[in-house]
Amino acid sequence: MPLFATRRDLDVWADSLGVANDDEAVGVLQRLLGRLLDGQDRVRSAARAVSGAPSKDLNGELSKALGRIDLSVTAVEDALRGFRIHERR
Repeated sequence: MPLFATRRDLDVWADSLGVANDDEAVGVLQRLLGRLLDGQDRVRSAARAVSGAPSKDLNGELSKALGRIDLSVTAVEDALRGFRIHERR
C-alpha cells in the first residue's frame, strides 16, 4: 500500500512540488528520484573507498546516510506510484 495514496496527500505533494497536475508531478518526482539514486551510488562508492580505513566512524556515518537516502527513495517511489495510479485533476 503506497504511503501517499489519498487525494489529500497527493494534493500536498503537488503543492510542495509546485505542479498543477499529475503528469507534472511525475516528471518532477522522476528527476528527484534520479538525483537520489545518483547520491545513493556516490555514497556506496565512498563507503567502498574507505572500507579498509582504521576508523569505523566514517563507515558508520556513510551507512546511516545510505539508510536515509534509501528511505527517501522509497518515499519518492511511493509518491510516484500514487500519481501514476490516481487521476487527480
